[in-house]
Amino acid sequence: MKRWFLVILFLFLAAILSSCGRSIPLEDLAISLILGVDLDEEDNLIISESSPVFNSEAKKKIETYELEAKTIRDSRRHFDALTPGAVTAGKIQVLLIGKRVLEHEDWFNVLDTIYRNPTFSVNSRIIVVDGPVSDVIHYEPEDKPQLPLFLKEVIDKNIDRSRTVLATPQSLHRQMYEKGMTPLISELKKGQDVEIVGVSLMDQYGKYVDTLGMQETSLLIILKDKQTEELTISIPLPELGDEGGIFNKNELSIDLSRIKSKVKTTYNQDKFHFNYKIHMTASIVEQLFTSGNVKENELEKMIEQELKSRFEGLIKKIQKNKIDPIGLGIYARAYQYEQYKKVEGHWGEALADSNIDVSVDVTIKSTGAIR
Repeated sequence: MKRWFLVILFLFLAAILSSCGRSIPLEDLAISLILGVDLDEEDNLIISESSPVFNSEAKKKIETYELEAKTIRDSRRHFDALTPGAVTAGKIQVLLIGKRVLEHEDWFNVLDTIYRNPTFSVNSRIIVVDGPVSDVIHYEPEDKPQLPLFLKEVIDKNIDRSRTVLATPQSLHRQMYEKGMTPLISELKKGQDVEIVGVSLMDQYGKYVDTLGMQETSLLIILKDKQTEELTISIPLPELGDEGGIFNKNELSIDLSRIKSKVKTTYNQDKFHFNYKIHMTASIVEQLFTSGNVKENELEKMIEQELKSRFEGLIKKIQKNKIDPIGLGIYARAYQYEQYKKVEGHWGEALADSNIDVSVDVTIKSTGAIR
């Protein structure tokens, strides 16, 4: 009896599951892989989407549509009218947002529909475009993979190398509502090619305030203690001087690894104090000056001083803009909760008035195969 019951239950479940959805041929679908959100010169909302074409008779393998709409969801009916396939957004790989959008405080509400749609991928890569989104979404590289895959690969590669940051719908939502930090998103621009330029920094309302270049972004990732692999930094050593000419004789490139970043949080004299201690090992991968000009322990001190100066410059930029892309507010909340709650609503201003000290300890583990 029990066996018959299991057989009947299996057949019932199989019938239910097989009838849950209607099978649609792949060539009858318009599977959006890129979604673009931008503003034109009159501040009209411009939505764009790009989909692969599966019809064997089609000459173009990517179809791209761009139109004016009131909301992202409102654009859906327009796209349905333009494309012969059934539009689906469940496979979007990249969400492009124009920098003009970020110049308005209330822009994040535009993305409301992607959080209400349970099929929207929470792992889509969000990228800020320095310039019109249309320049990127219509980019058709001849010697590269299709644009959605190309953009995703470029972002992921630079994330692995600690040159930019990962922003997804899920992580961006947390950053927007987390009072102890301010949002940051990967930024690219379209010149002759599409290239990553660093990260866009925003204030507590999500409004764009500044851009960090690639090396500044690497330093920020160290302060956030989020580096995953070795990262390469090129620095000049002013103490060695420069002999002039067309070559930079005091330039040094190093691979940094085993990076340990610790921060101590205190509160006194009506201010927060953050004391960073950063330890790392360095491998010299390029050196344009003669090794005999400086001893190894002296070189370590020069590298420490240059990195310390760069960290301090980055911190000054952050404090000047009254933002917190590092997430020091999370440390303040964890270790100085009562004082943090008093300034939670205007944490950026409190951080701008804080003392942030950085000490750097560098150990050279390798000078390369030649001496």
